[in-house]
Amino acid sequence: MLENTTFSILAPDGKRKLSASGRGPRHMFRNASAMASTMNRIAKQYPAKRSQPDQQPALPLMKDVALALNVAASDNLPLVVINALPDTKATAATALLRQVAWTRPLSGQFVYALAKDSKELKAISGAKPADQILVIEPGQFGLEGKVLTTFDHAEDAGTAKAKLMNVTRNFSRQPSSHRSHVRKGIELGIDWESQIPETDPMSIRARQRMRGRQ
Repeated sequence: MLENTTFSILAPDGKRKLSASGRGPRHMFRNASAMASTMNRIAKQYPAKRSQPDQQPALPLMKDVALALNVAASDNLPLVVINALPDTKATAATALLRQVAWTRPLSGQFVYALAKDSKELKAISGAKPADQILVIEPGQFGLEGKVLTTFDHAEDAGTAKAKLMNVTRNFSRQPSSHRSHVRKGIELGIDWESQIPETDPMSIRARQRMRGRQ
């Protein structure tokens, strides 16, 4: 196994393995259906905990906007960013999104993040300091994005859901060739520094060769 990537399914404690480990999902499952079947079986063993019976699970927020942009671009999904200034409105906005994010038409259709500082919105074209909830189309390489629509915490859940569903209907999900994507990134001098230190010698040498061609 190479040192730069690994795949496994862990229990909620982040320690106990619920599946074997491998380089990636393709090494563990025959196809997407087999993976989905295994994940559904495991998910039933760990139902989401709610403080109240009718409460939705927590909003799956990424660490920061920069990482969320990269993940959204990689997964070919739109991004929803909550502007955390002021905090009281961010709390209300988060509560609003929790009501709609887990509904069947929208579950898994967006990446979510909380902008803790206005500087995090600098890479977003069309973002304004007064915006409370921004729906964003990530750039091809996940380094920037543009605002598709905005709304605030005062919206009712039905209106918020309708706006997000409209985005999913019109969002252009264009699958790209991995080879051409990497080649174009090299040509443009685009690079992504992983938050996990890269230790695999082969991968490091390959990256150095690519940088040398710029």
